[in-house]
Amino acid sequence: MKTKGARCFVFPGLSFFLFFVPLSLWAGGWNNTLLGCRAIGLGGAFAGLADDPSAIFYNPGGLVFQESRMSLAINGFYIWPTFEYTPPWGTTIRSRYDNPLPQFFLSYKSSPRLILGLGFYVPYAGSGVDWKKEDLGFPFKSSLGVSSITPTLAYQITENLSVGMNLNFYTAKFNLTTDRPGVGLMKTEETGSALSASAGVFYRNPGKGSMGFTVRGPAKIRLEGVTAMPFGPYELKFDSETVIRLPWDVEAGVSFWLGERLVLSVDAQYTLWSVLEKVEKTIKGIPYQGDLRTEEAMNFKNILIVRAGAEYSFPQGLFFRAGIGFDRSATPLESLSIANIDVDKITLLGGIGIRSGRMGIDFATAYGWGKEREITSPLDVYPPIKQKFNLNVFIVGIGVTFYY
Repeated sequence: MKTKGARCFVFPGLSFFLFFVPLSLWAGGWNNTLLGCRAIGLGGAFAGLADDPSAIFYNPGGLVFQESRMSLAINGFYIWPTFEYTPPWGTTIRSRYDNPLPQFFLSYKSSPRLILGLGFYVPYAGSGVDWKKEDLGFPFKSSLGVSSITPTLAYQITENLSVGMNLNFYTAKFNLTTDRPGVGLMKTEETGSALSASAGVFYRNPGKGSMGFTVRGPAKIRLEGVTAMPFGPYELKFDSETVIRLPWDVEAGVSFWLGERLVLSVDAQYTLWSVLEKVEKTIKGIPYQGDLRTEEAMNFKNILIVRAGAEYSFPQGLFFRAGIGFDRSATPLESLSIANIDVDKITLLGGIGIRSGRMGIDFATAYGWGKEREITSPLDVYPPIKQKFNLNVFIVGIGVTFYY
């Protein structure tokens, strides 16, 4: 960590406290693609299908071909992640931070060729870590979420081709609390916002299949708030800010109809996480010291995520879905820590849906298995010091969609 503008020894343990806390639950890096219960039941392979209101996220061009004049989807997911850390002394400890993720999507056909939409969801992060004092030796709790309000516009160019675009009004919230022995209670609460944009192209061949391509733009978010830390018997509060960067996302998908009742869907997503080379932190106005600026190297890697799914529909309006996803880690070994556990994952997903008249209900579930990663000390240290990291996650979701 590089420090500028002040001497860190004024606040013992401050360098540990300042590093940022990325979170990875679903895909590599900070990606969170828990969007739409039907889409998740299909493994998240939805950019080339995009036939319900969650197309606002997956591919806004797909909104054009939805049959209803207006659709409203309200979804909620509940996440049970288990972060695992094996320290050098060899006893594995676990952090659990259960939390809900609400979302909604609304689409309205204002003319035969023009569709308007609005979404609210959490596309990045959305959870946290909560290490207990009895396990780690000191408590360490942190959470990060980036939500988006997304107005959308889609237009049908030809009978089979459409385009769509949306604006992403991001709002980020970051909280961190720890109490280190000999240092005391330290807390950060920060919020920030940014603007980005996305666009999608969608082509369908009725009765045979469809394909889509989506690009989501990057964003730079400056979170501002207060950092509190001990100084002798007192608690001092300082204005602080953290700068994070969100990546370009490129996603392509295809779907195939096998007969009248079975659809298969496949997606590939490439995320340019290399934009996150570092996280910048500033604590302002420290007495006799000025501003304390730090840079934490992250050096994230670009990653490829692949997903596939299938849906079978029964005449009674019942749908069975299943899918699988493979998510690569974006975090290099040197950036792994108790605050940043990011591993390769294989995820099995599934769900059921019920459609009756103007309402549909969808259930989804997923379980992701992480592949353990290990950090070994340099070769000149004997015996070698090893640390291990892993992540498993269980997810359930329910959604209700109204068609008008």
